[in-house]
Amino acid sequence: MSSEEEWESHLAKFFPCCPLCGSDGIEIDIAFGRRYDYVTCFDCKAKWEVDWKGEDFRVEYVKLVEVDVNREGKGHLQDELSPDFWRKMALRKQKAEPRKEQAREKEIIREKEVIVKIRCPYCHKLYDEALDKCPNCGASR
Repeated sequence: MSSEEEWESHLAKFFPCCPLCGSDGIEIDIAFGRRYDYVTCFDCKAKWEVDWKGEDFRVEYVKLVEVDVNREGKGHLQDELSPDFWRKMALRKQKAEPRKEQAREKEIIREKEVIVKIRCPYCHKLYDEALDKCPNCGASR
């Protein structure tokens, strides 16, 4: 496992789902050499900034930098909070709203052609429903 994959896996523990809307459509944007990493919810569009220190990637704080479309979390906007705060919030949201089966998403390609896509439960990328495995991470459905 590369350092980037290890760090992404570490961050994913704090975001088992979106702490604001409960969606499991979370994207973790990591770029080594950049000051911050980001976590974004595909569904509600909330975005967090992750500040880390040292070679062991110790998380200093996680800051909500964009509230969701329903303005959930606006009371925590720009607050520098521990990653455990967001993890606990996500776990409460998960218990309150049981996960739905894999949501099917439609993407219109041409006039009358519709391709049904599903979201990978592991890497959260969309892929063609006809495939047995995610082309991005190789996970089976």
